Amino acid sequence: MKRAFRSASLAALFTLCAASLPALASEQDWSADQQAIADLLSNGPMRIETDFEAWASEYHDDWTVWFAGQAEPRAKIPHMQLVRDYIDGGARVVSYEAEFADIAVLGDTALARFNATEALMEADGTPRTVRYAGTDYLVRVDGAWKVRATTVAFLPEDAEE
Repeated sequence: MKRAFRSASLAALFTLCAASLPALASEQDWSADQQAIADLLSNGPMRIETDFEAWASEYHDDWTVWFAGQAEPRAKIPHMQLVRDYIDGGARVVSYEAEFADIAVLGDTALARFNATEALMEADGTPRTVRYAGTDYLVRVDGAWKVRATTVAFLPEDAEE
């Protein structure tokens, strides 16, 4: 009985909190810039096995990534080499899904907040799922959006429960 009450209380709390938050951005409500950014980010790493350079070119030359818990951000060149080595070692991306909380555009800069799930197959055939909350800061360069900085916070395994 206590468990049922606690579950009902948590459900009510989540419903109340969700009702007080702004609605998630829907594609129909997005501006052309927001849609372009969503299109850029929605594929994630899906094509890195077949066209690594095209995927890497979506990131600004001065791009950095910071993973929550790391002392310092990682620069583009060393990060891309780690990713290339991982893929060249036999790992592959099976699927990628991003759920956007919002995409805010201000002139030639933008901020996209999202949760993502990557399904990977390790080189030894072991499946691996990576879930994280991400924030991408983007800049427009020669008319095209480029990711300038990324932050990643891995989500706990039980976050969906």
